[in-house]
Amino acid sequence: MKKFFYLVAFFILFIDTAGAQSFDLTEQIKRYSQIYAEDNESGAQDQDTENSETESDGQSLFVSYESIPAKVYVGEIFPVKLKAVITRENYDNLNANLKSSDGFRALNLESEWEKDLSGEYYVNTFYIQALSQRSKLPDIIIRISKEGALVEEVTLEGGEIEIAPVYGDAKFSHVVARSLAVKSENTNKFDDKSLIVTLEIEAAYSNLKEFNVSNGSSDDYKENFALQSLEYTLIVPNYVKSIDFTYFNTLSHNLQHVTVPLNIKSNDLSTHTDINPKESKFKLYKDILAGIALLFCIAIFVYKKYKIAAAGAILAAIYLFFSNNPFDKIKLRSEATIRILPIEKSSVFHLTEGELEVEKLTSKDGYVKILLPSGRIGWVKEEHVVKN
Repeated sequence: MKKFFYLVAFFILFIDTAGAQSFDLTEQIKRYSQIYAEDNESGAQDQDTENSETESDGQSLFVSYESIPAKVYVGEIFPVKLKAVITRENYDNLNANLKSSDGFRALNLESEWEKDLSGEYYVNTFYIQALSQRSKLPDIIIRISKEGALVEEVTLEGGEIEIAPVYGDAKFSHVVARSLAVKSENTNKFDDKSLIVTLEIEAAYSNLKEFNVSNGSSDDYKENFALQSLEYTLIVPNYVKSIDFTYFNTLSHNLQHVTVPLNIKSNDLSTHTDINPKESKFKLYKDILAGIALLFCIAIFVYKKYKIAAAGAILAAIYLFFSNNPFDKIKLRSEATIRILPIEKSSVFHLTEGELEVEKLTSKDGYVKILLPSGRIGWVKEEHVVKN
């Protein structure tokens, strides 16, 4: 009986103790649950903040090639079209630049980007000239900025491209183009042995500035990305009937032959060409007559002793001396530009390396017509003449 009493008492004590522990455990679970909830809420806030910072500081500028040619030729100008996606609002400028210009020349990096028709991204077409053989384009750096301060910058790796060399022939003009046309031709007599020819040339996607035929000179060059134009002046022998040259066509991938027939104009040449008065037939005839008169007067004076014959001989000798040995010498400044015609747009065919003494022939509209030591005739601005 005593044992039963002790067993009941122990059981009651165990139940009370277990109840008390169960109560404490429940409260502890509730407390830990509350702490866990608070921690989760705090963690979620931290995660939101982290996500916000990632969105603000992460990449928001994405650039890719929309189109790029697979093959071009050395000297050719070709288009490269880029596409840019921007996922941020805090910027006011988008621009591009080549990471390295070695082997390439960019014509319009300052051109503005425009949104495509859908308005979802920006596009821009850059015109680039290949100056030498390369296996790929240079990297392109794209930047967005805000009030002059850089916001973000990405580098677009240069695209793979084949740049092939060009091999010309004896008449190659050094031009590589998709197309080339001679828009006009103007031919005049230069002197008794030569013609002066001016060609107006237009080409597409080309290095037209390098056009060279018969060592002429370029003038009034214009470059409008895809289209180039220039005036080219050259002097050829008067028996030449046409100007013949070739250029490399990048669409047909071969040399194209161009023939320009010459049509001599009957203009008054005295106003715009560089005829050498020493080489004119009229001057030659005058010198011959003066020489005959000199000999005749000397003969008369020797045999007849006429004083008037002596005077005539002296006058004829003076004329011949001054006609062939004029004293109207001038000096040109260093780097003076000597032009074919007395106009600003005329081609320059010589640049003096130092002061140069030349013979002055005449003046016109702020230009001086000169005879060079080489025998060539040209026009120089009066400001390039050294003042005594």
